[in-house]
Amino acid sequence: MSRSNVPVETVDKSLDIIEYLESHGPTGVADIATAVGAANSTVHNHLMTLKQRGYVIQTETGYQLGLRFLRLGESTRTTTDVYEIARPQIEQLVADTNLVGNLAVRQNHRGVYLYRSRGSDEIRFSTAAGEFHELHCTATGKAILAFESEKTRRALLEQIDLSEHTTNTITSTASLIEELSQVREQGVAFDDEEYGHGLRCVGVPIVGPDDRPTGAISVSGPASDLTGEWYTETLPNKLTATANRVELNLRDY
Repeated sequence: MSRSNVPVETVDKSLDIIEYLESHGPTGVADIATAVGAANSTVHNHLMTLKQRGYVIQTETGYQLGLRFLRLGESTRTTTDVYEIARPQIEQLVADTNLVGNLAVRQNHRGVYLYRSRGSDEIRFSTAAGEFHELHCTATGKAILAFESEKTRRALLEQIDLSEHTTNTITSTASLIEELSQVREQGVAFDDEEYGHGLRCVGVPIVGPDDRPTGAISVSGPASDLTGEWYTETLPNKLTATANRVELNLRDY
């Protein structure tokens, strides 16, 4: 390993602490130390530095992430052209379907949601932006994978862990390649309870001016609601029309 690829231990540990707080919420020093494999004093020093910079706050129940991260996240998101263009289109899509609308992009071998909007209060699953997700078992992930170049797709398939989330999850590389071929042919990807039980999703790619997928949009909802022609024809048509508008605007952006 070259020297430039060697992780900086102190930075690595701070990131471990930040990621632990992100997933667990307010936590005491001792529990954080156990989780990240460091001494209490070391963790305390990291927390004090993060606290001074506004990235961590201390409450009666422990340490938690500060709102400074909100500013960083929003700053990162708004510099992404596809977010600025796609957001209002997704809002319209959500209003038309009363489902959850999603905008995702690929980061390395995983997908990340740039924007999510919930149309109905009856749909209670998470709609947090910034969430990472697997490419092999989500509609946005498969839409992006299918429209990458063959070389890029082959490289990504070597990195992706085809982990099983439900009994419907595709865990065979050969089966995934076959499905991606169908996605390219049809222009639409389906997640039929592959990422979560009781959840279905339909997604299409957003292809940029360079003919590469800059991201994907999708709608998600209860499997009991996404059935028949609504699931297989109507929603794909609505998504395709929305993606086309986004693509046209990207060319002029």
